[in-house]
Amino acid sequence: MTVTVDRDANTDHVAHLRMDFGDLNLLSPDAIVDLRDAIASVPDDVSVVTVGSGSGDDVGGLTAGLKLDEVREYSVSDARALLTTLYEAMQRVRDLDAVTVCRCGEYALGAGLELAMSCDFRVATEDAALGLPEIDVGLVTGIQGGLLVRLVGLQAAKEIVYTGEPVSGLEAEELGLVNRAVPPAEYETTVDGLVETLAGKSPLVLRWQTRVFRALRSNGVEAGIDHSLETIAACFDTYDQHEAMTAFLEKREPAFEGR
Repeated sequence: MTVTVDRDANTDHVAHLRMDFGDLNLLSPDAIVDLRDAIASVPDDVSVVTVGSGSGDDVGGLTAGLKLDEVREYSVSDARALLTTLYEAMQRVRDLDAVTVCRCGEYALGAGLELAMSCDFRVATEDAALGLPEIDVGLVTGIQGGLLVRLVGLQAAKEIVYTGEPVSGLEAEELGLVNRAVPPAEYETTVDGLVETLAGKSPLVLRWQTRVFRALRSNGVEAGIDHSLETIAACFDTYDQHEAMTAFLEKREPAFEGR
């Protein structure tokens, strides 16, 4: 029952965060602490991170949410501490300089879907179950509710939250909740292809682009644009920018050095 962060065997600036918490990858209070701490261990020089299950060769799913039998008797103060830790884990994902790709697989429910929404990309199977069923266990949804509204719009967000009913991977793709929904047989190839595409970009520029998105998120549009202009200008003082532009003009593949 662990969370691991490992560099990719073939691409040094790619890392994989894998959760293995047993049946349905349910998140116990201890598991949430482990997840939060593992995210903090992602190396600074990594530019692409996958977030998913470590459950073996099957597609599997991300997580079906909180382990309810361990939190049912929580007091208000206990719940507040748990939710704060969960929020910290999600915020650490959002604050990574790396581009994050979530392997939703066959399901991402409750806190699992909120974790998925914290990532930059989400890939699921066509028949996946993706939802926020908190209302059915007497809870409200809110940690990443703002992200849900941005992704799918207010009315779709209300239907997902108020009914508690999951949407399929195909429906989620149509709503903009996931980037890609594919047949299970194509799932691994699709995820690997997306990661390969991202890993083929300059690691330096990927990290800087992530910071630009963070500035737009945190500082408002005008301040975010100011930050973007400075970052774009700074690119011109890097080897990778010169190599990318030269390779494009010469119609060849670039050879990045991350500087």
